[in-house]
Amino acid sequence: MTKTKTHWLHNPNKNYLGHAELPNGEDVVLTIASAGWEAVENPVLNTKEEKRVIRFSDNHKWVKPWICNVTNAKMVMKVTGDKYIEESVGKKLKIGISQTKVKSQEVDCLRVRNVSQSSLQVKKITDEQTIEIQELLGKTDKSAADICLAYGVKALKDLLASSHAGILKTLKRLVETNKEVINENT
Repeated sequence: MTKTKTHWLHNPNKNYLGHAELPNGEDVVLTIASAGWEAVENPVLNTKEEKRVIRFSDNHKWVKPWICNVTNAKMVMKVTGDKYIEESVGKKLKIGISQTKVKSQEVDCLRVRNVSQSSLQVKKITDEQTIEIQELLGKTDKSAADICLAYGVKALKDLLASSHAGILKTLKRLVETNKEVINENT
């Protein structure tokens, strides 16, 4: 596991998400919990201004509300397919660091990546993959409940597609071990 690095400009007391908060500066996928116009305080000018703010449902300690400018709002519309803020709740955004010009100087900023919703959705195993796992389970001393407990799901069909290969590898190893034990005992 990679240790998270701390960006020089990271400020743990900052109220809104900025480029310095992204773990190791890598792109992240976040789920929209709400979006709307809010009065945002400018601490330098001691004023408040209405800004478009997106709040996320993800429970990472670094996730904060995000002030979404017009450039990002246009990309949110494109990747979610929603013209209205209220319709985008539950949709996912891939956000990463980019550069923009501010007063003729290149500075880092956050940008919504042009990535389709379908590619951002968590994919579950197929019915065929579920059957494949069940058939292998029948040749071991393990049960579907054991697999579900190990992967924190309620049913085999809830397993993530990304875990399928690892589960098969483990089950095939158990099947081979069982065969070796049977051969030793005969």
